[in-house]
Amino acid sequence: MPPTKAPSPSKRPASRPAKVRAPQSISPAGGRALPLGGRGQGLVSLFRDLKSEIKKVNWPTPRQAANMTAVIVALSAGLGAFLGLVDFSFQELFRLMLQGLGAAGY
Repeated sequence: MPPTKAPSPSKRPASRPAKVRAPQSISPAGGRALPLGGRGQGLVSLFRDLKSEIKKVNWPTPRQAANMTAVIVALSAGLGAFLGLVDFSFQELFRLMLQGLGAAGY
């Protein structure tokens, strides 16, 4: 494949900055525009769209939810035990260091 040359700066067309306009509405995946501004505008359609989106969610079965919950509880217990062991180890290390320095009462 032959190397390509970049266009020289003089051959590039002058670019103008794009005009930026404030959005007047937001268009969700459903395609219906939700009007912005105004008190209560589009509130009913917002909840209607929310309900239809919730129906599209692929919810886990009760067994899957129980399995995921068990995994999270087990991981949390394991992490708690590990951090407790690390905390106890540092506590004993500092206790030994303080005893070695002659600090009484520790």
